Amino acid sequence: MKRNNLKTMALATGVSAIAFGLAACSGEDSGASVENYPEREVEMIIPWAPGGGSDIEGRLVAEHVGTHFDESFVVINAPGVGGTVGLEDLMEREADGYSIGQVHEGLLVAHHTDITSINFDDFAPIAAMSASDQILAVSNNLDIDTLEEFVEYGKTNEVRFGGTVAGIPRVWVEQLGRALEIEYNLVGYEGLTEAIQALAGGHIDAAIVDYSSANEFVEAGHMKFLAIGTSERIERLPDVPTFVESGYDMTMSLNRGYVAPADTDPAIIEKLAASFEEAANDPAYIEAVQNVGTEVDFMGPEDYRTHLEEQDAIISEIVQDLE
Repeated sequence: MKRNNLKTMALATGVSAIAFGLAACSGEDSGASVENYPEREVEMIIPWAPGGGSDIEGRLVAEHVGTHFDESFVVINAPGVGGTVGLEDLMEREADGYSIGQVHEGLLVAHHTDITSINFDDFAPIAAMSASDQILAVSNNLDIDTLEEFVEYGKTNEVRFGGTVAGIPRVWVEQLGRALEIEYNLVGYEGLTEAIQALAGGHIDAAIVDYSSANEFVEAGHMKFLAIGTSERIERLPDVPTFVESGYDMTMSLNRGYVAPADTDPAIIEKLAASFEEAANDPAYIEAVQNVGTEVDFMGPEDYRTHLEEQDAIISEIVQDLE
C-alpha cells in the first residue's frame, strides 16, 4: 500500500579498496566486491535522538531487516538541526553499502526552508518501510477534552505548539492553525522527544505526535489525544475522532524510509532493497510495527523515489505559501 499524504564512517576495508583500485586500473569493473557484499555490518544513521518515533521505528527496521540480510545493522543516533546533521554526515560517507540513513518528509521541509542545502535527491533511495499517523495532543493542564473545546480555547488564547522549526511539524502546525482558525505559535525543539517531554511537563500547550512516542504519557495522565490525522478512526484509538469527521479537511502522516550515499552501486541498492522487502512482508516485523502504533508501508527504490518527488513538490509549494 502506498500513501500519498503530507500529510518526522564506515570506510571500505583495505582489501576491498585495493581490489577496487586493481579492477579500475585493469579496465574491469568492481563486480567481485559487489558480489561479496556484505562482508561486515552496516551502520544505519538515525538523525534523531533516542526515544522518539523515528528512533523506535528505525531500531525495529534494523532488527528485522538484519534477520533477512547476511550481516547485522548497527544503529547510530546523530541528532541535530532538525535531523540534518546525521544526513549531512551520511553524504560524506563512502558509497560502499556500509552506511545508510533514515529520512522522512522533515528533510524536505528543512531543505525548502533553507536549513540545509541537501535534499532527498542527494541520496540513492533504498526503501520506505512505514507510515506513522499523526495526532493532536494537548497538555492536561489545559483542562480540554475535545477538539471543539480546543478550537474555542484557541480563538481567545495563543496556543503554544512544540515541534521542530526546521522539520515537518512546522508545516503541520501552520496547516492546522489555519484550518482551525486559531491563534498559535511554534516553540522550537530538537526532535519530537523533546517536544513531548515539554508537553508532558506543561511547558507548552500542544504538539503533533505519533502514537509510539506519546501514548505512555497519555496513559500516565500527562496529556490527551484530541484528534488524529487519518481519514477514518483507527482501531487502536477508537475514541479519538479524526479531523475529517469534525469538519476539517486535514490529514497528517509521516513516511519513514532509508537511503544510501548517491554513488552507491545499484547492485548493492538492489541487495539492500530485497532484504528490506523481505522484512516488510515478515509477520514478525508487521506485528512489531503495529504494536508501536505504526503501519507497514513498503516502497522499493523507484516507488520511493517517486513518492519523495511528489512530496517534495507539495512541501515546496506549501513552504512558499507560508513565506
